[in-house]
Amino acid sequence: MTIQQPKLVKSCPKLESGLRLGQEGIHACQLGPFSSPIYWTAAEAAKTTITKEMISEKRQWIFDLLNDDHSETPCKHCHMVVLKKPEEVRFDQLGHIDLAATTTCNLRCNFCGYTQFDSFAEAKYDALTVLRLFAPEDVVWDAAVDFNGGEPTLLKDFDDYIDYFASRRIRVFLYTNAVIYRQSVYDGLAKGTIRWVCASLDAGTPSSYDKIKKSKRYADVLETITRYAHAGNLGGGQLSVKYIFCQDNCSDDDVVGFTYAMLAIRPQEVWLTFDFDPLCNLPGDCADFGGHDYSRHIAAYAKTYLMLEKHGLQAIHFPEKHLAVVSLQGKLLLEAAKAEIARLRKTTNLAAPHLQLGDFRDTAGAPSSGEIARLSVAPLRGRSPGQDWQPLSLAGKRLALAPACTLARRLRAAPELAEAEIVGFFDRDSVLHGKQIDGVTVFPYADLASLAPDLIVVAAPEHHRYDIARTVSDNLGTTSNLAIFEENPDAPPPA
Repeated sequence: MTIQQPKLVKSCPKLESGLRLGQEGIHACQLGPFSSPIYWTAAEAAKTTITKEMISEKRQWIFDLLNDDHSETPCKHCHMVVLKKPEEVRFDQLGHIDLAATTTCNLRCNFCGYTQFDSFAEAKYDALTVLRLFAPEDVVWDAAVDFNGGEPTLLKDFDDYIDYFASRRIRVFLYTNAVIYRQSVYDGLAKGTIRWVCASLDAGTPSSYDKIKKSKRYADVLETITRYAHAGNLGGGQLSVKYIFCQDNCSDDDVVGFTYAMLAIRPQEVWLTFDFDPLCNLPGDCADFGGHDYSRHIAAYAKTYLMLEKHGLQAIHFPEKHLAVVSLQGKLLLEAAKAEIARLRKTTNLAAPHLQLGDFRDTAGAPSSGEIARLSVAPLRGRSPGQDWQPLSLAGKRLALAPACTLARRLRAAPELAEAEIVGFFDRDSVLHGKQIDGVTVFPYADLASLAPDLIVVAAPEHHRYDIARTVSDNLGTTSNLAIFEENPDAPPPA
């Protein structure tokens, strides 16, 4: 007898629950230069009384186009499209929000499209009214907002937005040029109601900053991000300083100046990325850069990455979370940058042994992630430090997963964990505490000792493992019942 396989449909989390509230109008999403079809233009949104039901209908419209072999939609070219069961699809929730309804700004960055087309303008519709259509129970567990613009701190109701996201327990990722210091941002970082502040610096010298941004506020920005870094060191949210490589900031002076500014300020993270505006008119699956030369950008990116690393700061590849997710050009840029980093490691002293600098948080006695046991599934097996992989049984075991993220959620659904009791997800993010992920509660790390799991598994991207393992061991005083999840344990190590 032939077993009928369940029919799968094409969908996407941003299509189902995302909301882009942009200066161009309202739609599902926009990542870099790539966007889903518009639901309402800004002018239409200004004269339309939008309801939650109307938003659901628009999402259904894009979903139908995506699953129609004879239709055309930009979503068909996006790398985020997945296959899922029809009964798992719903359109009435609020998940990822991209909030950029205004383009007003106090800088004039020469790589910014708003500057190039002189398209700075106030919002034509009230984005906060649209957001308030969604009640707290409509918000998915991992809801987050990219709060950008324009410059969001210029909004007259900026603090009302911050209060709304706190009331809906939506994680805030605030993108700011940091020209203006906001006490509400400092307080949100300190308490954790603002998960990340990403401040764009984009220069290592005042002269480059002035040339790129038409502003002499370089010292003011350094002061603002220093204060936000202090708030992040209190343990709630975190500050990241972003460097966008463009034509005018790839000199060695900028690389050195930026590196030593970061060593002095010590933000929680440094994000490196590229000016992707030249890619705006290219389809997401285009295999070239439309004739634009990124060679200087890539060379400066690699130098900066290695110089930061040499002095104890591990930079983050921002395209890995952003442009490379949806576009082939983003992926190719990231691959080129990594290849140049690998080349420089072999040919320059930038790859000399680097300092081991922590942040300002208490890291005394922090364990090395290399000294912790590993766990993998398909098949289920474990590996103690220095030992080979061995078959593992979790029957009757009480298991904790950390952090509350997509990878940990996928691990929780693995059939090999069915015999274990999942006592909870654990996360430092106070916005997530008490939420349910597939029926399992998210707890703070401080609750680990009282819940006493037999095994805690850290399932996180590699660059976060060390911090999470440290936090677990700080709360338990041991790493003996801690393991790190290896998704592809047999894959060769990166070059």
